[in-house]
Amino acid sequence: HFKTFDGEIFSFPGLCNYVFASHCTSPYEDFNIQIRRIMVENAPTISRITMKLEGVAAELRKDVIMIDSNRVQLPYSQSGITIEKSSVYVKVVSKMGIVLMWNEDDSILV
Repeated sequence: HFKTFDGEIFSFPGLCNYVFASHCTSPYEDFNIQIRRIMVENAPTISRITMKLEGVAAELRKDVIMIDSNRVQLPYSQSGITIEKSSVYVKVVSKMGIVLMWNEDDSILV
């Protein structure tokens, strides 16, 4: 279910909120990515991704993107964050160099 930056692969089908990645030596406001997983048709699925990037709160759900609790349309580009959607994934790019791609189902890449 998870492949780390150093190539290790872990299988963990837990259903909960998880800190996916964060900056470890500064406040979580700088860089924090959390995921929420649920079961859909007997498979663990990512239902929500919550991100804090340089103080901006972004929430990604299937077909709904929120920035600081306001729904936005894609493509979105403001406050150093760009979000765009292709036929395969939603891509978030921040000016601090973080790139996240989500297939709106079970796969996330940072």
